[in-house]
Amino acid sequence: MSEVGDQARRGKADRASGFIVAPDESTTDAFDEAGGARTAGGAKAPLAAFRTSVHLAVDEEARFGHGFLWMPVAMVLGAAIWFATDHDIAIWPLALLIAPLAAGVFLLTAYPTSRYCAALACAILIGMVAAAMETRRHATTLLDSAVTTRIQGMVIARDVDDRGRWRYTINLTATDDPIIRRPPERVRLLARSRHEPIGIGEGITGLARLQPPSGPALPGQYDFAFNAYFQGLGAFGFFYGRPETLLNDEAAESVGIATGFKMALVRFRETIALRIRTVLDGDVGAFASALAVADRRAMSPASVEALRASGLAHVLAISGLHMALVAGTVFFALRTGFSLVPSFAQKFPVKKLAAAVSLLVATAYLMISGASVSTQRAWLMLAIVLIAVLVDRPALTLRNVALAAVCIILLTPSAVVGPGFQMSFAATAALIAAYAIWRRRRSSPTNQATGFGIARFILLFFVGLAMTSLVAGFATAPFATFHFHRVASYGLIANLAAMPIVSLIVMPAGLLSILAMPLGLEYWPLQLMGFGLQGVLEVAYFVEALGGHLVTGRLPALAFVLLSGGFLILVLLRSWLRLAGLPMIALAMGLFFAQPTAGQPDLVVSEDGRLVAIVGETALASNRSRPSKFIFEQWQRALRRSDHMRPNALEVSSDKASVTALDWDSVELGVADEPAFHCLKDMLCIGTTMSGLLVAVVTDLSLLGPACDRADIVITSRSIDMAECRSGAILITGRMLRQTGAVEVRGSTDGDAPRIITAIGKTERPWTVHRSFDWRSRTYEFNRPDWVTR
Repeated sequence: MSEVGDQARRGKADRASGFIVAPDESTTDAFDEAGGARTAGGAKAPLAAFRTSVHLAVDEEARFGHGFLWMPVAMVLGAAIWFATDHDIAIWPLALLIAPLAAGVFLLTAYPTSRYCAALACAILIGMVAAAMETRRHATTLLDSAVTTRIQGMVIARDVDDRGRWRYTINLTATDDPIIRRPPERVRLLARSRHEPIGIGEGITGLARLQPPSGPALPGQYDFAFNAYFQGLGAFGFFYGRPETLLNDEAAESVGIATGFKMALVRFRETIALRIRTVLDGDVGAFASALAVADRRAMSPASVEALRASGLAHVLAISGLHMALVAGTVFFALRTGFSLVPSFAQKFPVKKLAAAVSLLVATAYLMISGASVSTQRAWLMLAIVLIAVLVDRPALTLRNVALAAVCIILLTPSAVVGPGFQMSFAATAALIAAYAIWRRRRSSPTNQATGFGIARFILLFFVGLAMTSLVAGFATAPFATFHFHRVASYGLIANLAAMPIVSLIVMPAGLLSILAMPLGLEYWPLQLMGFGLQGVLEVAYFVEALGGHLVTGRLPALAFVLLSGGFLILVLLRSWLRLAGLPMIALAMGLFFAQPTAGQPDLVVSEDGRLVAIVGETALASNRSRPSKFIFEQWQRALRRSDHMRPNALEVSSDKASVTALDWDSVELGVADEPAFHCLKDMLCIGTTMSGLLVAVVTDLSLLGPACDRADIVITSRSIDMAECRSGAILITGRMLRQTGAVEVRGSTDGDAPRIITAIGKTERPWTVHRSFDWRSRTYEFNRPDWVTR
């Protein structure tokens, strides 16, 4: 038993020396021997033996430097906390707390547990401060309410969709008729009419409809206004008629160096996309442009949906796969080429030269591809690996993933709450952890493989591809469920069929075509690339026809936290302690599968009040025959209600006197499991929820009084000053919804008042405060309805 004590003391010394300790594979045998001695002795009680086992496992984690892996997790937690609060947190007290905690990290060497806790707390505060700094750095002005005005500005980016319609990103310089007193700095507008495209850097003017960025479609869902704020986009909309070119030399002269460089890069990317689509037509050309410069908008919605449903959407997002294929192709081609010249190979380090050139190519790919979060992560990882080659160090470890995460969190902490960051890092971490386990098992003397041939190589290639698809699929499933409410049912089949095409044909041919463009020789490489992409699309459509994606519904927040925590424990630890993640995952799955019977709303209302739906057993009953597809499909996936019950017509006279005198009790409002709205066009809709609440959606305000007298919940999209119904019915107006965002109502069967959950609630953050701005008085009015505080 003395060996156990010696191991524990040595582990404490290692933990005290620092968070990153160089791994020593020989220690694994020592731990195994200590564990065996403990078991063989049998003198200790089970509790004491368990404590000793835990200490040994913690020592093992410390010796392999796995404590550092939790630093970016703590930073992510800090950033997420800061973004999730209802009000801004003062930044200076947080920054001042970092100093004493950092001092504790360096001074508490004799107390490793306290030291590590101080490091985690310091990382949390750093994440919060980084989030606050990024928010202040952007300071985007979001439009407060929809308006039709004549705009003037300068085009800084543009793209075209599959129907030939141009969308412009514009730096706004002026508005007229009316003049917007609180104008956004940058807007994105769609031009539906045919016109000569206005170039990047040119002035633009026209009559446009501007709208604020939309909030979450349901409480707890993706907030488009949050994303728009950190993209610097203050409004979206469209032009009435054709936009015109505006000669505006002052706007061009006011462009800064950074903006000018970005515009030049956008022009370069557009040139590449145009050259590609000149050779390749239709979706194949758009697909090729997406892989080359991340220009995905030209693809048809049907093709994009097929890729998503089949689990091949990750091919569209430039990430580690694309970066590795591009850099790997350059690396091995150069290394092989250099090796063919013995005199050169003997005189120069050809491996390092190939790594340096590959890093330059990867950096160029990062710039022309738009530098999304997944691309940044892939580039950072690849840069670490290639730099390690230059300094003769191994680098394919989870520590590199952690370093890449730290860099992204410090630069763009807002990315941590988005699906791109979460899914990208989850897949990468899971794949590296799985590879580490496979490598340790393969290095065991009892698992040494012998022989090598073409058949075995092909077998290992497809087995590796299948395992990669499975691991990445399981790793990203919680995040896909949480953000998109669906997962690909046959993703494994699609990836096994499509990824060899992407790896062996598409990406090498695409790289060759880009390199050949300056010489005008891109035609044949692009033809080969197009041939491969056509095969990928055919695979996507075939797999989509098999069943497509599986709609999962909403993942409860607690279940998501448990799943994420369990996943991190499984992936970031290497000892038996990783098994602690399994109970968390099991509990999360239990909460998820219990969701259909608990926590579902009875009624959902869009943030503008125009779309209302009663939630039935299998269907959503809407007040509109043709609801907004963008919102309604999100509701259907989130609530797992695929059917749509369209409203029925009320069999009464359409004059207001008849409607006012309507005997509501005599109207058949639907059976218990199939609720439906009954409507008079442009006047009124009524329906009953599953819990028995009578709902009235009022369009004609002259009917608001009778609706308040008879209904339990009254909804109107009109922005009126009326704050409540005198009858005690819940009143929801467009004015209220502007501040609260979308709402869901949960009725009660025991006579209690309905519970109303809002998407925005009492939040006053830079990406929500525009909802409270009154353009008439030019002040902020935080007058929220009483039911927000219930």
